[in-house]
Amino acid sequence: MTYDLNHEGGRFGIGKLVRYWQRLDLKSQFLVVAALILLGSMAILGEWLSSQIAANQLRSRAESGALYMEGFLARHVDEENGRPLVVPEKQKELDDLLIGTDLAKRVEGFRIWDKDGTVVYTTDKSLMGKRLPSEDIERAFAGTVVAQLEEHHDDQGIANEQMARPLIEIYAPIYRPGNHDVIAVGELYEEAEDFIAQRSRVQRSTWALVGATTLTIMALLYLIVRRASGIINTQRETLKSQLENAQALADQNRALRRTADKARMDASKSNETLLNRIGSDLHDGPVQVLSLLILRLGQTSGAGNQRDELDPSRLASQVLSELRELSTGLVLPELENLSIEAALKLAAQRHEYATGSIVAAHYENLPEKVAHPLKICLYRVVQEGLNNAYRHAGARGQRVEVSADGSVITVTVSDKGPSPDQPIASAGRRHPLGLQGIRNRVEAFGGTVRIVHEPGAGTSLIVAVPLESNSA
Repeated sequence: MTYDLNHEGGRFGIGKLVRYWQRLDLKSQFLVVAALILLGSMAILGEWLSSQIAANQLRSRAESGALYMEGFLARHVDEENGRPLVVPEKQKELDDLLIGTDLAKRVEGFRIWDKDGTVVYTTDKSLMGKRLPSEDIERAFAGTVVAQLEEHHDDQGIANEQMARPLIEIYAPIYRPGNHDVIAVGELYEEAEDFIAQRSRVQRSTWALVGATTLTIMALLYLIVRRASGIINTQRETLKSQLENAQALADQNRALRRTADKARMDASKSNETLLNRIGSDLHDGPVQVLSLLILRLGQTSGAGNQRDELDPSRLASQVLSELRELSTGLVLPELENLSIEAALKLAAQRHEYATGSIVAAHYENLPEKVAHPLKICLYRVVQEGLNNAYRHAGARGQRVEVSADGSVITVTVSDKGPSPDQPIASAGRRHPLGLQGIRNRVEAFGGTVRIVHEPGAGTSLIVAVPLESNSA
């Protein structure tokens, strides 16, 4: 197995650089990015300005040289058979003016070219009559002034020691007198040391201005970003503190909610324990005493005597019946190990057994486990709803519907109302809990209770309890 160490090192270096970058604050990141962007932009701008300045200076020199050659050389050029010609007398005049004079110290040499690249006149007599074609001559014959800065110069390998100095080479068209027809091209080599020194001074000034502008812009932007960074950091710290406080408050609220839920569950358990105890005490105390009293009263009464409504034995039997019903309603069966569906089915079955009526039931999507106090609460809801349906509707159309959608469990106990031709006796079963007791129980679990009554269609008891905070 082989490893590319350079590749691994490169990846490690990039990752380290990224981590270092992420540790920098905002103003430091801005300073780095702004420096790169501004310095790069200003470098490009400075280089462009320098090149434009150099080009404009060279163009200015070229135009000056072109005007000089047009005004000075043109009158020395004649034509013969459509070709330029410098007669010997005019050659001598040019030599006297351009060779060994003060002008020659600044202008290294002059040449006059024919269109085919033939040298018609030159201060370097060794090139007279030679044919040295070039693109610069062709461009000048087309009417364009051509200028270029040269460090060294030779024509087709023919070197001139005087050309070792930097020179400005200028090609300019020479026009026929009276029109703009080009008859020849003039060339001169101008000493360029002063030109280069001046260009360097201008370029240095340009770079200094660009650098000062760049630093000023960076300084101003940095001050702005530093102030904004300070504000952001302050706000960040404030938000962080507020977030920590909000988190602590949320944790406290969750703890309080858990405590409240536990207290609610404990209260529900205590309430059911109390009701069971009361039911057991009623069954084991007054019910047993009344049973004994009824037995003794029956022994002392004659078998053939007619008992009226106020007969002690009859009254005692009624009290005994009421106490038995009350104790039976208060004492819950064992629901701990039953599912919510089984517990509610048991409530309906016990009602059917106690009243001899029929209860239609439907259960859908019920959870397997819920908190035991909630199970007891819903058991009581079904118990009280069916008791009311029996008392007020004569058990007509008793129905229990229970469903859950994952967040809420809904229990509906409904009936079809009393029959018009069958009045309900006012001395029916008594309800040990009451609707207000059911409402209090359900609201303790965060649920709601609605009673919907439609004349001629019956009554519905609808209870909805959230499952989120009441699951097992």
